Amino acid sequence: MRYLMALCLAGLTQAAPPTIGGCPVLPADHVFNSRIDDLPVHPRSADFLTRINSGTRRLHLDLGRSEDMQSSEYWGIPYNVVSGDSITWQRVHYDQGWPGESDCADASRQAFSPCSVSAPVLPIPPSPKVEGGIETDPSREGDHHILMVDRDRCVLWESYHSYPRPGGGWDVLSTARFDLHSNRLRPAGWTSADAAGFPILPLLLRADEASLGEIRHALRFTIQSSKIRNSYVWPARHLTRNGDLSETRPPMGQLFRLKADYPIPANYTVQARAILTALKRYGMYLADGGSDMYIQGEPSARWEAATISQVQSVPHTAFEAVDLSSVASRPGFDPDSAALPPPAQHELLARVVSAGSATRLDLGLVLDAASRDQGRSGRLYIAALLPRNGTLLALTASQGWQLVQGLALPAYADVTLGRHQVELIRGADLSAFGPVQVYAGYGDSAEEMLAQGRYRLVYASE
Repeated sequence: MRYLMALCLAGLTQAAPPTIGGCPVLPADHVFNSRIDDLPVHPRSADFLTRINSGTRRLHLDLGRSEDMQSSEYWGIPYNVVSGDSITWQRVHYDQGWPGESDCADASRQAFSPCSVSAPVLPIPPSPKVEGGIETDPSREGDHHILMVDRDRCVLWESYHSYPRPGGGWDVLSTARFDLHSNRLRPAGWTSADAAGFPILPLLLRADEASLGEIRHALRFTIQSSKIRNSYVWPARHLTRNGDLSETRPPMGQLFRLKADYPIPANYTVQARAILTALKRYGMYLADGGSDMYIQGEPSARWEAATISQVQSVPHTAFEAVDLSSVASRPGFDPDSAALPPPAQHELLARVVSAGSATRLDLGLVLDAASRDQGRSGRLYIAALLPRNGTLLALTASQGWQLVQGLALPAYADVTLGRHQVELIRGADLSAFGPVQVYAGYGDSAEEMLAQGRYRLVYASE
């Protein structure tokens, strides 16, 4: 139960994951859905940016405003939401592909990984939306991804190099299945429909999210394959071999973010501000080889022309590479999972002074901020968790204990950090509540307290 409070608070302070077709687009603690703006800068960040371009290369939004697959301006990667229980699943053929690193289903729609069945199928709808449009001639090269969300199972299927056969079915090179409720990564060394072994859809720019003013996930981008190191880093699972092993090249899966001090003009469109804010908070992952600094999104008539020009004014030098290596040392880290565990707890000192019995209990808190934080402004947070029913209470200096409702954890008080003594309860009878756990911490916000591990379990009753 060590992290029960962290999980409970995270549920209040961490944004809910994006959704498509009524399904979550991966769990809330998936690294793609987690803020990374507090993580350190990678020590080779400057080298990576120079390798991408020694001068200035501006962002390019790899998406378009046309939704007509026959149009010469049909740019971007579309997706399909399907009812896997209702449609007829179509045959796929790996004659030139990699079934050994692919997922598929059989006629009963049972999933197989790797794809070892004689007649593999995927939930491809009768008239799917395909990247680049439906092309019948495989000699005309193109990624031609098909992305499918099976809303009946909350499973994402993706195919690469997808071409329809004249007699029915599709030729593909690779296919991948992702349980949208799971953080499980693909087997190490496996590709997907993407070179990094990532799912594509969770990292796509979507017009509906941007138009609402908030994007709560990371994005994906490309650079030329020759500029990518022949290795990959977590959470990627696969590499390309067009570069070399020079450490001045970013590896596949490298995370970048827009620098925190990059100004986002107030007169930019809602979409542009949402995109640039997401690039600061969640970043973008190097997912494939392609054109330099191309960020992929869906084709949609809802994209505003001004959004595209505004985002494309940002130079690559406004970015920095993020060092995810410290995540591996966090308690609970699993290299085969994309879950981002909370950091090891901060060295604050906190204890409870108790007196009396369970039926007439006095509790007082003594909290000493870590030495590095002494003297700065912050907020104290004090919360009590009742594990029996999941109730969460928060103590405030002005109104005492309150039931936490909604998505906001109230602070006890704004303070200058140092030593703090707080009366928690006096003469209270806790016997009817069952187990009680009291936590205390501090930060600029509840989110920052959790992200930095500045909290402690200070009292637990049986």
